[in-house]
Amino acid sequence: MYRTCLKIALAAGMLSIALHASTVSLQNDFSITNGNPNGNWSYTEGTTPSTGSLLALQVPQNNGNALYPALSTGYWGAGNDLNINTPDLFSALVNGSAAGETNNDFLAGNIVGHSPNIGDYLFVTWTAPSVGTVGTQSGMVWYAHSAVSRSNDWVLFFGNSTLASGTVANGQDLTNPDIFSSAGFAVNAGDTISLGLRKSAGQQFGSLAGMDLNFTFTPTQTTTPEPGSLVLLGSGIVGLAGVLRRKLLL
Repeated sequence: MYRTCLKIALAAGMLSIALHASTVSLQNDFSITNGNPNGNWSYTEGTTPSTGSLLALQVPQNNGNALYPALSTGYWGAGNDLNINTPDLFSALVNGSAAGETNNDFLAGNIVGHSPNIGDYLFVTWTAPSVGTVGTQSGMVWYAHSAVSRSNDWVLFFGNSTLASGTVANGQDLTNPDIFSSAGFAVNAGDTISLGLRKSAGQQFGSLAGMDLNFTFTPTQTTTPEPGSLVLLGSGIVGLAGVLRRKLLL
């Protein structure tokens, strides 16, 4: 009985820790309806993650751009003319073959960005909501614009510090992406992890690239158990006290 009560009490304390880890996913979390910022995510344009300007919700003009079917209901961008306004950031509504590209460029549901024509970055940024631990970050970037031969540079940032980087060009499509990972670390509330995309040096215009980023976030736990844990812990302590009392009376 003593051991059983002790196990119950320990389990109550451990339960509150296990329930707090959450999965962070650019593709799964992306939204054009929840606003910008979208929860802990924000979508910006700028030279560094900390100085970027929030992109605005755009409903594109249907002016003949082949990409229109992929983002016809809206996207994050700097303007609504797909022929001249960049950056663009969207969750593809259709496969690439229905939007002037190929299915190796992107599939419905993929997150795709068009790097800014002016040469700065398109950023997707996650902001830590509290003190905690970020697990290994993993993801991929690929060239999603086989209709033109250009290239994009990408960088994974923690704050303004580089964790990983690379370049994707025509031929490095969804079947041959740049795959990256970076070790986990502790974060404070307000710390940021960003995936940035910009046109490579010498390119006249930006181009499309697919983007994905995933990791886990576990907030730092306090020593105060949750209400449910307190009930279990209290039950364990009461039971343990009863066992000890009976032992003393014998």
